[in-house]
Amino acid sequence: MEKRKAHYSLPEIKASVARLGIGAFTATALQGLDLMGLSPPDGLAVVLGLQPEMLFKSMTTYADSQVWQDVFHAICPNGKTAYIKITLRPGTVVIQFKEL
Repeated sequence: MEKRKAHYSLPEIKASVARLGIGAFTATALQGLDLMGLSPPDGLAVVLGLQPEMLFKSMTTYADSQVWQDVFHAICPNGKTAYIKITLRPGTVVIQFKEL
């Protein structure tokens, strides 16, 4: 299922990422940062700089139609555009960070 409205509160997402730091990123997201030539501080800055108009879509996971993911497109410090998938779950927030 998809929708064009954010499922999660962006201020809440940013607060969680600010609190957890790089621990908010899954191993997959960290690998994506590396493949994009970005450092963990770069990734944190991009996520903390997200704006509501950067939302691409919200969608449920393939494994569980009750779990929502907000997807953002954001320009990174190196000029590349990132596809950032976020869900508010205990332990991790940023589950995917890859080049668009």
